[in-house]
Amino acid sequence: MSADTTQRTNLTATLGIPSIYEIGHGQLQNEEGKVIQQVFFYGDEDGKAFFPAFVQSFSSKDWKVVPKKEWIEFISHNGKVEVYVNRPLDNDANLDDSAQVHLIKYLEDLGKFPTVVVHRGHSYWLPRTISRMSPEARIVLLGSCGGYKNLNQILEVCPDAHIISTKEIGKGDLNQPIINYLNQHFVGGKDIGWRSMWRTLTTQFATSPRETRESWEDYVPPHRNLGAIFIKAYHRKIQAE
Repeated sequence: MSADTTQRTNLTATLGIPSIYEIGHGQLQNEEGKVIQQVFFYGDEDGKAFFPAFVQSFSSKDWKVVPKKEWIEFISHNGKVEVYVNRPLDNDANLDDSAQVHLIKYLEDLGKFPTVVVHRGHSYWLPRTISRMSPEARIVLLGSCGGYKNLNQILEVCPDAHIISTKEIGKGDLNQPIINYLNQHFVGGKDIGWRSMWRTLTTQFATSPRETRESWEDYVPPHRNLGAIFIKAYHRKIQAE
């Protein structure tokens, strides 16, 4: 019933879980009023192939780019959003692993704890991302194949996270527009309404190749993520007893 928007089922009232239909901008801000986002890239062929497009998606009109040896920082000109992404350095030499460790230490030293976490990599990299993601995360985007199967592990780290995942194959051509949409709203200080976002992106992908459209149908937004909703409700029930 919650997946059917015409039902207007209030799961907050019936199950005691946070709203699954939207997330307020204030829930993503730290004490300084900033939204901190961390993106995990991996140094295999796909990571290296998609990284340039990711970097180029941050226009100089809206973002200041601060390149570092092991990562890149993107700071919105209005100061409301900071995005940190490790470089997809050589995986065979574990350089991508070191870059992630050093970036996390850097953020911790600055007292910056990401409330938005993005996983850009294959499913076999996801356990590493989950083990390193911030417990403060409120939005988690899984760009990997079959990310839907890892809901419980994520919710153990971030109990109230809104999770975007796919049941089948994750695609960079879909992940990047999702990231762009979110970042535009973060910079604008706007709340995220998942139903509105999904309608907008569905319209955007309507003219895409058939393979892209079919892959988009396998992506699961937070308000239709019944597995995550069930797990959250179960945990609330157990805690109440």
